[in-house]
This record gives sequence, structure tokens and C-alpha cells, in this order.
Amino acid sequence: MPLSKPLTPKSPTFWKSVLLLALPVALQMLLQSLLGMADVVMVGDLGPEALAAVGLAAKLHFLLLVMMSGIAAGGSVLIAQYSGSKNSEGCRNTLSVTLAVGVAVIMPLVAAFAIAPQVWVNWINPDPIVVAIAAEYIQITALVLLLTQIAVIYEASLRALGNTTVPLIGGAVSVLVNIALNYALIFGHWGFPAMGVAGAAWATLIARAAHMILVVGWVYATRHSFALGVRDICARVDWPKVKRYIVFALPLVANYTLWGVGNATYHVLTGFAGTEALAIMGVIVPIESLFFALFIGLANASAVLVGRALGGDNHDEAWRLYRFFDQLTIGLVVSGCLILWLIRPWVIAIFDQLDPAAEALLADVLAVFSLLIWVKVLNMMRIMGVLRAGGDNKFCLAVDISAMWLVGIPLYAAGVFFTAVPFAAIFALMYLEEALKFIPVVMRIRKRYWIKNLVKAEAK
Repeated sequence: MPLSKPLTPKSPTFWKSVLLLALPVALQMLLQSLLGMADVVMVGDLGPEALAAVGLAAKLHFLLLVMMSGIAAGGSVLIAQYSGSKNSEGCRNTLSVTLAVGVAVIMPLVAAFAIAPQVWVNWINPDPIVVAIAAEYIQITALVLLLTQIAVIYEASLRALGNTTVPLIGGAVSVLVNIALNYALIFGHWGFPAMGVAGAAWATLIARAAHMILVVGWVYATRHSFALGVRDICARVDWPKVKRYIVFALPLVANYTLWGVGNATYHVLTGFAGTEALAIMGVIVPIESLFFALFIGLANASAVLVGRALGGDNHDEAWRLYRFFDQLTIGLVVSGCLILWLIRPWVIAIFDQLDPAAEALLADVLAVFSLLIWVKVLNMMRIMGVLRAGGDNKFCLAVDISAMWLVGIPLYAAGVFFTAVPFAAIFALMYLEEALKFIPVVMRIRKRYWIKNLVKAEAK
């Protein structure tokens, strides 16, 4: 629902809006993180090669999920501002174009996953056992890419209108189905055959199908304004609309994709530091996602509320919202880092399949994570929750990618290939890029270039 009047942190309506937008997203991210952790713990019992292979495959899926999220985010930013200007037809047109572009982009990648993945997985990992296991997982889960793309676009569009409950329910069902099928298919419980890593892959495919069917099914069962027929979607997609979407969203999609490729590059480089280091990264990924759950929820709430304020020409309100979410994030991230530092022994105890040397390495990596993650969280909140809500996509692309590809990744690669320092020290190099973009992001926000009405600009 568009904002009818400015809201302040003293208003109960404001806190209700924040909680309704943030908590479901945070809970969904929490569930997905727990799922990732459950996958790692359950597959870890099959040995370090299986753990490394599933971690590698999960990283590739994560990379493509990031790209899909960029496509969906391009539509959701516009839908939030159309919502703020009470233009429901613009919302439906944007959804249609986003779906058309998303499906067109993802289908070649589905084919690449389905047809002989062992040919190209071999390029990104030197261990032939890990390659064989990862390729089997990737081939089984090829269709997951299309199912996820459709679900992600509908979820982002619903969140832009303030509906975070349906995506949460869909995510919760997906997690429960995935964990139950993991238990049944990996180890052969409940009368099912023990399929190992292949069982985990089939569990993922079935769970993602259930997720997409539930979310999209709800849209059509309730006759939501997004319940468009295939002909209606096609009729709304024409080259002028696609061109406008591409011009607006391309920097955003490129930003998400190049960031995702860079994130995956860190993971691939880690494989050359040894299978033990790669296994530790497989453990850290779901822990990082777990830690980020709350802050991604807050970033979503910020983006929706700031986007609606901008679409309704409430510029002062947009600035007040930025200040509030920034201060709230600082308080929460400092508290979260302290808590994570204190509970490290309990976190390590969860992964009891690791040997003593790997446990010691995990303890060191968690210490580095606890000390440095705050800068990454603040950058994420300011970029995802503020700058992108105002369509400042080109700046976000420039600062994100230059810091990662010109500084972060080269130094990390140098640490892996040309030094003999412990992996925890190499891991710390991943945060150098966040430190480099911290000041430029703050300065950009203070200059208020992001405070603009995208709906009006498109209409001109």
C-alpha cells in the first residue's frame, strides 16, 4: 500500500510497516541459511570430497541466483515506485517484462547445466573426485535454475507491493521439503535408496519445484493483480518496454552478476588453497547467510519504504528513512558481531565431522569474520536499501566492481598462489574491497543523487 503520509520511528504504523516488511524476509533468509547449513552437515558425513563438491555446486547456484536476483530487483525497484504513485498498470507491465527477460536469460544456462557439466566443471576445480561429484549434482539440478528464476521474480514483485508473507511461506515449505528429502534420499531412510550426493540434488530439485508452484499458484488462486495469462504477459511485452527496462536494469543486473562471479571466483581460488580450505568455505557460506538474514530483511524494508517515498515525491521522508535504517543497522551489526565472537565454540561443535586441524582453522576464520563483517553489512544496507531504491545503479556498479575486480580478487589470488600464510589471513583479504568502497558509498548518499522519482523520469 502506498504511503499516504510521512511516517516516523515514533509512529506505531511505521514500526508495523518495518516489521511486516523486514521480519518475513529475514525469516525466509534464516530458513534458507539453515537449509544450507543442513546440507553441509548432512553431506559432510559422506567425506571431505562430497562436502567440497556440494559446496562448489552450491556456490555456482548462488552465483546464478545473484544474477536472477539482479533481474528481479530491476523490476521490483520500478514496481515499488509505481506503487508509490498508485500506478497498478505500470506494476503489471513491469512484471511482464521482467519475466520475459528473466526466462530468456536463464534458458541457455539451464542447457549448460543439463548437458555434460563435467566438461566445464573441470575448468574450475583441480580435484577429479570433486569434479565428478559436483557435475552429477549440477546436472540433476539444471531445471532448478528456471524454477528459481520464475519464483524469485514473483517474490520480489510481491515484496515491492508489501506482501512478504507469501514468499516466506513458499520459502518455509521449500526448506522443510528439502531437509526431509535430504534425510530420506542421502542416507536411504523411510524406504528410499541411499543416493548420497545425488539424493541431495534430487531433494533440491523437488523442493524448488514446490516453492515455485506454491508462490505462483497463490498469485493465480487469489486472482491477484499479477495473475496474468500467458497471452496477457506477451501482449504487455514490446520492444520499447523491454528497452526501457534493459536501460534501467542492465547496470543493476551487471552489478549483481559481476559481484556474484567475483564471489564465486573467491570460492574457486580457495579450491587451490586445498580441499580443507574449500571445505571451510563450504561451512562459512551458510553461516554468513545466517548472519546476513536480519540485515537483508532490513535492506528490503528500507528499499520498499524509500522507493515508495520517492515514487510519491516524499523526498524528505526518504532521507529520514535512510537515517533511521542506517542507525538501526549499526546498532544491530555491532551486537551481532559480539555475539558471534562469543559463541564460536558452539558453532564449531556443530561441525563435528571436521578433524582437529580443520576445527582450528574454522575457529580462526570465524574470528576474522566476527571482526570484519560489520563493514560488509553497512555497505550492503546502504547500497541495496538506499542507493538502488533511487535507481543509482551506475554508481553502485562502478564502486562494487572496481573494488572487487581491481583490488580484492587480485590480492586474494596473490595470497593463495604466492604466499604461505595461514588461510585465515588470506580469508581476511576478502574484506579489503569492502573497506575501499565504504567512504565513496557514504559520500554518494550524502550528496543525495539517489533521491529521484523514477516513474516521472520514465514518463518524460
